[in-house]
Amino acid sequence: MKEVPVVFVNSVVQTGFSNGIYNVAFSTARFVPGPDPKDPDGKKMVASSAEFISANLRMDLYCMQQLHDSLASILAQQVKPATKEMN
Repeated sequence: MKEVPVVFVNSVVQTGFSNGIYNVAFSTARFVPGPDPKDPDGKKMVASSAEFISANLRMDLYCMQQLHDSLASILAQQVKPATKEMN
């Protein structure tokens, strides 16, 4: 079996649905060193981020429903509901 790369993604940048196919593009932030624009001498280095498209997924409606159910289940387990504070 061929190994498939694992890609860490930071955000969803584009989605669409056409002819029964769901399309989603993910981006990843890449941190690169560069000169600090606020430093008049240009000697101080800072990290800046640049986002790039790191993964594109295409799936049919059935797979989209499976992904939705899986993510909903994980979110329900991991995210605690906000509590109302009474004043």
